[in-house]
Amino acid sequence: MTSIDTGRSARLEAGESGARIVPFRAAEPGAAPSTAVDEPGAARSPVPLFRRWTINGDFLALQPTGVARYAREVTMALDGLVAARHPLTAGLEIDLVAPREGREPLPLKAIPLRILPEFGRPRLPQFWVQAQLPAAVPGGLLSFCNLAPVRVKRQIVCMHDLHTRLMPESYGFAFRWVHRLLMPALGRRVARVTTVSQLSARHLVEFGVAPENKIVVTYNGADHAARWQADRSSFPDAATRPYALAIGRSQKYKNVALLLELAPLLDAMGIDLWMAGDIDLGAAPLPPNLRMLGRISDDDFAKALQGALCFLFPSRIEGFGLPAVEAMTWGCPVVASTAPCLPEVCGDAALYADPDDVVGWAQAVRRLRDDPGLRRRTARAGRTQARRYTWRGIAETYLDLMMEIDGASATRKW
Repeated sequence: MTSIDTGRSARLEAGESGARIVPFRAAEPGAAPSTAVDEPGAARSPVPLFRRWTINGDFLALQPTGVARYAREVTMALDGLVAARHPLTAGLEIDLVAPREGREPLPLKAIPLRILPEFGRPRLPQFWVQAQLPAAVPGGLLSFCNLAPVRVKRQIVCMHDLHTRLMPESYGFAFRWVHRLLMPALGRRVARVTTVSQLSARHLVEFGVAPENKIVVTYNGADHAARWQADRSSFPDAATRPYALAIGRSQKYKNVALLLELAPLLDAMGIDLWMAGDIDLGAAPLPPNLRMLGRISDDDFAKALQGALCFLFPSRIEGFGLPAVEAMTWGCPVVASTAPCLPEVCGDAALYADPDDVVGWAQAVRRLRDDPGLRRRTARAGRTQARRYTWRGIAETYLDLMMEIDGASATRKW
């Protein structure tokens, strides 16, 4: 199979403008630009003078991690490019529609936020997205979190992974069912599908979720981690021994079981294991060198990375594996799983171990402890690798796709 298109990138500095919040007002008939969309790669007609796009703001109600992190960062990067009048924003009017503002409002300068309140009843999963949002979309729609309104054809949807099929035991029945039903329907219907790695792109094709010629790989950005400030952390300086840092998640594919097996081996080397994340490990006795940090802030994570011997990422599968690249941004050496797609994302900038080989993980940590030169080289390579992933570049890819859709040949309408 041929490689999926990874998009294009340019660089402009963002300017300043004033953001505003406006109440939802249904689009007037005929408000959408009269444009047609042809197959990907078709010749383009002149770009319309007025183009209208909306961002699906359902992510504002989510914790700003995972897919919600992607949605927030891409939206803010788009906002900066709109404010800077990037050439790809010519004739573009774009807004963000959400059911509520969210606990952490976005600091937008040029993209207005429209609030479309969620119905009190029925309050069902996906009801706002499927039943209410389409009426608020007068033109094209950007959806960043896997699921999106099936009714909207003129749409770009980011499908991060197919974990619900590849690791179904990590999810509840209803969650799996909704994703298995809606994602293929979206893949067949919408104008373009983006995803976050070549691995995820292959899965989308192999499982029949989306045709290859619709898919564009954007990856994730990592430069948001540079905004974190370790000196703002309330995290106590309580390290009495060297420690390896990891993130605990309840999903089985995150492979926390390996970390628990690894802890005694690290203890024998005089190394502690710090585990961040909101995870319940049950009532069984925990290894004495395991320190559970609970849910921590980004600034706390930065401070923990600063002091860590290395960051451990033993997942059995990832769509992208953002925490590993965040650790690289902070110069923390990464030991990652050989399972997909971490070698694709981390390249030669990490050490690797099999997700079932606990001795291999212990040996990798020992190498970093005993060889300061290796640790410095790994940290330096990690910083270089992380700089490849920018939210601005991803936002420019979306703008290019929007321009492509808006300026496509008028030989066939949806």
